[in-house]
Formats: sequence, C-alpha cells, structure tokens
Amino acid sequence: MNFELSDEQMLLRDSVAGYLARNYGFDARREAAADRGWRPEAWRAFAEELGLFGAALPEDAGGFGGGPTETMIIAEEFGRSLVLEPYIESVVLGAALIGSDDGELISRIIDGSAIVAPALYEGVARFSLGRIACKAKASGDGHVLEGTKIVVGGGPLATHFVVSASAGDDDLGIFVVQADAPGIERRDYATIDGRPASDVTFSGAPASRLGASGNALPRIEAAVDCATAALCAEAIGVMDVLLKSTVEYARQREQFGVPIATFQVLQHRMVDMLTQIERSRSLSIMASLSLDLPADERGRAVSAAKAYIGQALQFVGEAAIQIHGGIGTTEELAVSHYFKRATVMQSQFGTSAFHLERMALLDEG
Repeated sequence: MNFELSDEQMLLRDSVAGYLARNYGFDARREAAADRGWRPEAWRAFAEELGLFGAALPEDAGGFGGGPTETMIIAEEFGRSLVLEPYIESVVLGAALIGSDDGELISRIIDGSAIVAPALYEGVARFSLGRIACKAKASGDGHVLEGTKIVVGGGPLATHFVVSASAGDDDLGIFVVQADAPGIERRDYATIDGRPASDVTFSGAPASRLGASGNALPRIEAAVDCATAALCAEAIGVMDVLLKSTVEYARQREQFGVPIATFQVLQHRMVDMLTQIERSRSLSIMASLSLDLPADERGRAVSAAKAYIGQALQFVGEAAIQIHGGIGTTEELAVSHYFKRATVMQSQFGTSAFHLERMALLDEG
C-alpha cells in the first residue's frame, strides 16, 4: 500500500513519540498500573500540552480538523509506550458516539476535563452491539436506565457513561449518564494488562438521550469501527516493540557460547514475526482509510484488519515469550506487559472469529 504521512502528520507523530519517550517510561507506567491504573498528569498533558484529544476531530466540534489518520498516528505511538489512559475509549469511541448532539461534552473531552466511558456490551450478547437488554424508560423530560453493562473500559475514571439501551421496539438509543448520578453501582477492577475497567449496573439512573428516537445501531457500529481501527493501529505499536525487544534479547543471550540470534530456527521465527507485523500495518492503514466509506465497505475493511491483526497479536506475542524463555513472563521485564496487552487486544471489540463471521454476513448482504 502506497501511503505517506504529510509534514503535519509527521510532526504530530514526532511530538507524541518525543513526549512519551521523556515522560512515560516503563517504571512510571508500571507504578501507575499497580496504583490507580492511570496517570492524571499524563492525561492533562495529552489534552493541554499536546492537544491530542482534538487532533482528529472536525473544527466545527472544537477540534483541529484532522481525521482517522491522526487517530491512527496517536494510537500507534500510544501502543509503543503501552499507555494506560483510555484514549480510544473516551476520545475516539466516546466522541464518535456523541457526535454533534452534545457540543459541550465534546469540548470537555477535548480539553481533558471529561472522561467518557462507553458502556455498550452485555454478558449475554458477547460482541453483538444490537442484542441489548438494558432498558431506557421515559421519566419526565428524560429517561432512566435499568440494566448492566460489562467490561466498561475506563469506568473507574469516568465523569460520564455513554450507554446503549432499548427504549422500546426497534428503538435502540444512546444515552449519556453522569458518573456520579444516583442509581449507579460500579464493580471496579483491573484487566490483565493493568487497565481500569468496571461492570456497571444502572438502577433508575437518570439519563439524557443523544439524537432522535429510532434505531441507533448504525451509528453505534460506525463509532465502534472507528475505535476498532484505532485499536488496530495501537496493536502495530505493541507488536513493533515486542519484535524489537525480542531481537535485542536474542543478540545478547548466549547459548553454547554464541548469541541465540545466530540460530537459524530463531532467525526464521523473528522473520515470521516481522512479516505478520508488516501485513498487519497495511491492513491497519486500510481500516483507517475506510472509515468514511459506505457502511458495508467500512465494515468489511475494519473486520478484515481486526481478524488478521488479532491472530498476528497472538503469534507475535507468543513468539516473543518463547524466544525470551521464562524471563519473558516476569513482571520486571517490559515484554511481559506488552504480551498481556496483546492478549487483551485480541478480543477487545471482537475476536478474530467474530470479525470473520461479520465479514461473511456482510458479503451475504
């Protein structure tokens, strides 16, 4: 794929990479993961110092007029540094769900004062966005929500939840709920990659609806495709570091008096890792560039990328651990944390099997 960044996009990439190299070291990240699961000072810097949260949003929403390519650049660099903060959940997915229906909340996302946690998934539905048991009942001028959402990324940090709920037959809506509203019960935990998440139960929580009544599923699917494309870009950053760390270790580790990097079987394995990553990179770019296409074309491109990259994450992650040996699983070594992130990403926004099935259904029409 012939794809080149503009001068402005290269400047964005370099500024993000430079900030992370100076301020987001592995030890600081590890301490944050063991403590609160994020670094508030980093979140403020992303918003205020670097202006990242408005980089991909249109100017009429208060952003800087970028688009999916800017999101891809940021997400890939975040993957390289294993950033904990919920950029994809709040800034990419949250903003896409909200759209133009709440300009004030979008402005707060851009300046970093609001963290939006999308609550879209339920236990019985797996990755299906349209199988929703959560109910929205009319109450005065608004609605109240009843139901439970699981694995809400960034839930413990949220100022707002953006929730999918059924308001009646063929009426799937998107609702905004203040995180400190009554009628909300959270069960907070850390996922295996150290990121904060919650299972959230709504019991009469007051909510405001985004958009008119009707089926919001196409809007939700489009927003999740944006987030999935960003996740694919983040995966490239994660896999790049896994390969680089593995090559460096293989050059240093000696067996039978020579570096194990000289063993042909390990050379082949590392070449296979590189091949998987470069194929994934092309598919990631394709997914990001497809986000403005009609729904079926967009869905095929994004699902093709996620299906392949999910398998690549497994291959690259497992190969990195195998070549490192037992030391690769220790908390003290960064490669184990990248492996955990790679493992979580395989199923985030849908497994490879789910996306292969989605592609088949889209092909059937």
